[in-house]
Amino acid sequence: MTGRIRNEFGSNWWSKKWNNAISSFTESSTIDSGRECAREGNVLNLDFCIGEINARVQGSSEDSYKVNIKISAFTEDQWKKIMNVMVKKAIFCAKLLNGEMPENIEEAFKEGGVTLFPKKQIHLVSECSCSDVANPCKHIAAVHYMLGIEFDKDPFVILKLRGMDKENFLKALRTLRSGNEGEQVNRKAKIHRRSRKTIEDLKREFENFDRIDEDVLNMTFSYITPEVEHEVITTLGIPKFCMSDDEFKCKMTVAYTSTEEETRKYLSRK
Repeated sequence: MTGRIRNEFGSNWWSKKWNNAISSFTESSTIDSGRECAREGNVLNLDFCIGEINARVQGSSEDSYKVNIKISAFTEDQWKKIMNVMVKKAIFCAKLLNGEMPENIEEAFKEGGVTLFPKKQIHLVSECSCSDVANPCKHIAAVHYMLGIEFDKDPFVILKLRGMDKENFLKALRTLRSGNEGEQVNRKAKIHRRSRKTIEDLKREFENFDRIDEDVLNMTFSYITPEVEHEVITTLGIPKFCMSDDEFKCKMTVAYTSTEEETRKYLSRK
């Protein structure tokens, strides 16, 4: 990561949320120095693993410094609670499976008894090999700003730091979602069985079979563009029998786009 950075350190809401959280418990002079250090391209590399960030930052001399930042990873039980909340909200699943971070995702973490973003300095344990006694120093602050850019590229880095990498997170989300949908189908089936019609009911319906009810004639339809493009493909994922992910996405995207266009045309004539 060399060369002067001209853009902001994170443009999406989750990146800004992280930067604002860090700024809230860091001295303004350190923030300014760290921002300039990052902007000068002095953060040479960044490495992420569960609960930990390692970086190397160029100092004002020829020396570079090692920066280590630790953040508490959630326990398995905490993640189960969080995931169970997420799977109940379709828009959460759709956006996450599409690589987006829902703006109200923190609700799921709060219900799980945790917070996604650090709120106090004690939530982060940071070290730098420089001689500055301040913590965070400008090198640590610079790493935090560069994290904003990394979070823009991949919001799942935040979740990885908290204990769940992208692959396992999406796999767990799809598994829970498919199980949740199965439960809904079973509940509907039970309701259907309880509401079975009698022979007399069926006879009356048969007598009126060829008549079109006024309610049917007066039915209206509307089309609402989904918040997530091609949500069904994104949510269900790629079937195991497909040889190529790209080929499946391409063909299904064409099919869904064509269906959407025909639906709009039909409704515009109504």
